[in-house]
Amino acid sequence: MLDRQVLILIKAHVGKQMNNDSDNLFLIIIAFIAGFIILQLRRTLGRKDGYDGKDEKPSHNPFEEHKPKSKTPDDNVVHIHGDKPEKVTPEESYTQSKDLGVAKSSPFYDTIEKIGDFDRGFTVPIFFDGAEYAYGMILNAFWQGDMKTLKTFLNRDVCGQFEDAIDNMKDQGHVFHNVLNDVEKIELEDASLDGSMAELTVRYKSHMTIAIKDEDGNIIDGDEDKIVPVIDIWTFCRDVKRGDPNWTLVSTSNA
Repeated sequence: MLDRQVLILIKAHVGKQMNNDSDNLFLIIIAFIAGFIILQLRRTLGRKDGYDGKDEKPSHNPFEEHKPKSKTPDDNVVHIHGDKPEKVTPEESYTQSKDLGVAKSSPFYDTIEKIGDFDRGFTVPIFFDGAEYAYGMILNAFWQGDMKTLKTFLNRDVCGQFEDAIDNMKDQGHVFHNVLNDVEKIELEDASLDGSMAELTVRYKSHMTIAIKDEDGNIIDGDEDKIVPVIDIWTFCRDVKRGDPNWTLVSTSNA
């Protein structure tokens, strides 16, 4: 419609000024300007700009991938691979009906409940998720001689023991070729609370490939083609009155 109106105006003007050469030049200029304006209008009005929602991607919550797994309370035994937990509101988490992840018949229930009084976000399944993660991190750091990582998880005494073992391996020219294949189950072995200092002892049942090689790559102990069951008993400590949720490894032993 806009194109037609511009052309009509041009024709009307041409009809009146056909006999005037100077006016003809003027008309040519006007026509050129009008054509330029029409071209720009078509480019602008004919282009589809703006938000239409087609390219919008659904929002992603990175924390959804790291929700703690639900554990089945069977006295003081919690299996690693369970179903997803039900959502619990902050108000519900501080009631007597709060699911601490351990049965009331467990000998450790009273201690766990007191820990929960200090730390409203504490449950045994959440602790076990962290303990499983720490187990893998600590073992791999030890096997690789990574003291920097070990110092973030261990207290001074345990860190010293690990460092002595690493130095001894280096002096002999030996290298670990171990692999943690899986953690089958974590069981609560003991629980204590002294003031706000809590100690939780866990029994890990895992499967590993264990082998030690010399500088020439010869196996001097173990078998890198064989997976063996391993049971470790570790004790973690934390001041549950503090806001820091991290637990420190204070003792290790084998069953």
